[in-house]
Amino acid sequence: MHSEAALATYRRDLGNGLTLRWSTVADTERIADLVGHVFRDKADEAPNEHLMQLVHRLMRGDHPLMGPNDYGLIEDTQREGHPVVACTCLWRHRWEYEGIPLLIGRPEIVASDPAYRQRGLIRALFTMIHARSEAEGHHIQAITGIPYFYRQFGYEYALDLEGGRTVFLPLIPQKAENTPESFTLREATSEDIPLITAFYNRQRTGVIWSDLPDYYWQYELEYDKHSPGHMHNSRTLMLVNAEGTVQGFVSFPAIRRNRTLTVYALGIAPEVSWYQVMPSLLRELKRDGEQLPTRHTTEPLSEITFYQGHAHPLYEALGEALAPRYDRPYNWYVRVPDVVAFIKHIAPVLERRIAASVIAGYSGELKISFYRGGLRLQFEQGHLRHAEAWQPPLYGSNAQARLPALVFLKLLLCHSSLEELRTTFPDVLANDEGTLILSTLFPKKPSAPLPL
Repeated sequence: MHSEAALATYRRDLGNGLTLRWSTVADTERIADLVGHVFRDKADEAPNEHLMQLVHRLMRGDHPLMGPNDYGLIEDTQREGHPVVACTCLWRHRWEYEGIPLLIGRPEIVASDPAYRQRGLIRALFTMIHARSEAEGHHIQAITGIPYFYRQFGYEYALDLEGGRTVFLPLIPQKAENTPESFTLREATSEDIPLITAFYNRQRTGVIWSDLPDYYWQYELEYDKHSPGHMHNSRTLMLVNAEGTVQGFVSFPAIRRNRTLTVYALGIAPEVSWYQVMPSLLRELKRDGEQLPTRHTTEPLSEITFYQGHAHPLYEALGEALAPRYDRPYNWYVRVPDVVAFIKHIAPVLERRIAASVIAGYSGELKISFYRGGLRLQFEQGHLRHAEAWQPPLYGSNAQARLPALVFLKLLLCHSSLEELRTTFPDVLANDEGTLILSTLFPKKPSAPLPL
């Protein structure tokens, strides 16, 4: 069934006139209509225009993350016009796990008509979305979303999402009178893409990082020129010194929707220090942010937030005086459809961690119970020789560790340490050997995949 559900021709009768299927470009207006009406704060508000515009953008056929056949939808064939009553789409991201490429399937813009809720429609849509994602070889499905909801579909909070430092505008140091700015910002062009990529890649830290290919930057830069103001439409500027030499870049939303200018991506040249750049960069961002068009807000710009995760050299350059507020990260929801396959895929990283540890050259077997199933790993001289699903026997399982399967994702992606999990979850258990091996294989480290 899963392979059939991935096909563009797939259709499923859900009863009562409801049909589940994949979209075509002809569905654009009906999808936009549902999304516009669902994503409102109040029932008497006008439809959410910028999300409706985003649907048009996604369905146009040139978006780097999806195409017009990647919306899963449910239509009511018993009503006039066959309205779309529930939908979600599949985006495709590229991440890396300490240098190992990962293919990511991301469900997005999940919407259902309130009159059709509590019927399992979103569950049916996610079954179809997962089928296509897995058929395309995605290692992970990931989604940003409302608290708790996606746990129902096999997802767990397992990666940091955003989080950073905030600078309040009155704290920004003033430039000395009659002196030129040391660094200024100018519009990025397609010719800047190689530099943008190089600067961005210099910032890679931690375990999981977004891989942003050239075609992504090309799309963002070109689309800005023709259709400014759409959701997820970014404004990318180049940082140049007094001689006009490019020294970095910065990227933030093209529309301000509240009092904050949010910087999602930035990077600088290796010969430049954040401390040196920071005063000019803050003044330039303030100037540019105050000129941005706004939507759904009348608040003046009052702060700049750098969403660079738990840690970044920029935070040290800012210091507590300039950036007194720390915004805790939310989390990505993550689903790993085949944990054994994922372990095999990241085996080179696990082997490097063993080689750099006190168990260098380790040979032995690690059995992990997930209570309903489990995992068995066989190592020889520090190399992963075998990984398989394992069913703990009724008696004498001799598992070195036990933990719920979804909680294991927090360990697998290095979001939480084993000790943190044991403190939080009473059903996370490990003997001394299991503790040493798991802590070596999956140390807690930061990650910073971008919510593009």
